[in-house]
Amino acid sequence: MGTARVYLVAKAEGHREGVEKALRLLSSQEDLLPLFHGEQVLVKPNCVSATRKLSATHPGALEAVLELIFSFGPRRVILGEGSAEDTMRAFHNFGYTALARKFDLEFLDLNQDEDTTLTIYDRAGRPREVRVARTALESVRVSVAVPKTHDTVIITASLKNMVVGAIRNPDKMAIHQGYPAINLNLALLARRLVPHLAVIDGYVGMEGDGPTQGDPVDHRMALAGTDPVAVDAACAHLMGFSPEEIGYLQHAARLGLGTADLKKVEVMGSPLEEARRRYRPHRTYRKQLHWQPSEELLAAFERP
Repeated sequence: MGTARVYLVAKAEGHREGVEKALRLLSSQEDLLPLFHGEQVLVKPNCVSATRKLSATHPGALEAVLELIFSFGPRRVILGEGSAEDTMRAFHNFGYTALARKFDLEFLDLNQDEDTTLTIYDRAGRPREVRVARTALESVRVSVAVPKTHDTVIITASLKNMVVGAIRNPDKMAIHQGYPAINLNLALLARRLVPHLAVIDGYVGMEGDGPTQGDPVDHRMALAGTDPVAVDAACAHLMGFSPEEIGYLQHAARLGLGTADLKKVEVMGSPLEEARRRYRPHRTYRKQLHWQPSEELLAAFERP
């Protein structure tokens, strides 16, 4: 991979303001018109919980993203999520449905969407299938995520937000086959589900017992980019982790889905170190570091 660009705003003044500034930086350097004009666009917030606002994408961040997308004349824009709980209840509780007053926006529970089966692997390298929302496969994908520590893959950001949300319930649990397998499965599914635009609203992040029960981090940063692996690698660094610790990002880079090496990432806007905060990891952090796959899993991973 060549040099990737990531657009960073430090000392953001709010959820909407930070994301808006990051997207403005991106738009000044990259032509986004071909990405959105005349296309069906899926905007994917993070609503793993239907009740805890801290774990969910802020509506202000979504508003900034939607303003950008609609400025390019898309054919159709869908706000879609496959929550682990009640998706439409989450949309209502978090203020997303109110966005329809301003935008010609559709709402979709990806758990109820038509589906296509994709192959993942269990901890022994045996194939199994999961149902994935067809809309996620057939749209221009925009992931609007929150930086959070995680109980199985250390951090969750734009890539995991899109991939797991697109898996229909109850199949989401099938990817949880131990630390090596879940990291591999996320990367394998990302071959079909990698976001075209990654946005991270880090005005307030989550540390400790993420992705739902952690504590707030007053981070005040925002990230955006068209290489979601690079965006998430930068996000991991900004949270005090090394991208090399995040197994699914390393696998995704190996598959050619983006750049996980920060030496090959050009950070535009604020300096990277200006926005770095050290998040308290999940209590299982040390165990999660053992994500390297067995020979059986690696053989499955290397199949075409």
